[in-house]
Amino acid sequence: MNCKNCEHPLSESAHFCVNCGAKVIQDRITFKALLVDVFINVFGIDSKFFLTLRMAARKPHILVEEVIGGVRKRYMNPFAFLAVGAAISLLVFNYFSDDFKAVNSEINAGQVEEYKKKANLDIASIKGISKKEKQKLEFEKKGAQLQLKILDGMMNFMLQFYNLLAFVFVFIYAVLSKWTFWKPHNFGEHIVINAYFFGFTTYLSLILFFLSMLVHPSIYMYSILIYIIYYMFAFGKIYDLSIWKNTLKLFRFLLGLTILFLAIVIVGFLVGVVLAYLGYVKM
Repeated sequence: MNCKNCEHPLSESAHFCVNCGAKVIQDRITFKALLVDVFINVFGIDSKFFLTLRMAARKPHILVEEVIGGVRKRYMNPFAFLAVGAAISLLVFNYFSDDFKAVNSEINAGQVEEYKKKANLDIASIKGISKKEKQKLEFEKKGAQLQLKILDGMMNFMLQFYNLLAFVFVFIYAVLSKWTFWKPHNFGEHIVINAYFFGFTTYLSLILFFLSMLVHPSIYMYSILIYIIYYMFAFGKIYDLSIWKNTLKLFRFLLGLTILFLAIVIVGFLVGVVLAYLGYVKM
């Protein structure tokens, strides 16, 4: 038997060519083999991925301790773990873009419905109102139309740049977790910790997203509670916290998150206004 790549003679039991290093392949191409090849060679998903996923779900503290302690070969790189989840999420959310927008709109459904009523109001058909009242309604209508454009622009922006936003959120969470847990980990280690944890929640969010489409949109809306429970479980394991201390740490984390959220809302609103006029909004 000769190597199919370099024609070097090989033994019948050889698995790799000693000359060029190519893998000896004798089986026919099957659909299963193609899927395995795609997930391993394109996404880098192999036994390391599934081990990392299982450890992140069941024993996150051991995963973190071993990776930070120097055990790198056994597990998937934290940023690759996150990148794969973000890439799959980006593909899924864009494929089901209408469902994605509908599910996320459920979070503030009442407010969105109010915006739609004001935006579609036929002011000319309203009789018996003063000029001042009419101007007020026109102002509210334009404001509601702008708000809907901003919301739609933000959704389109998220769909287009979800993978990049995932890394931004990891940085933000690392800042908050470092502020919450000063010792013994440094900021770089907190980035690694949050890359694994946020990566795991991306896979979890995919499951919840499909459930929300099949069952009810509120499942995705209330998934934030599941994320909080997971983060409390994971950080509680890492720092060996009691339920009481874990709860106090959660409040400290949420305080920092609230401050950042207010800042992000302000910036996001300004960005949304810009996006509404730069083509991200479907007119």
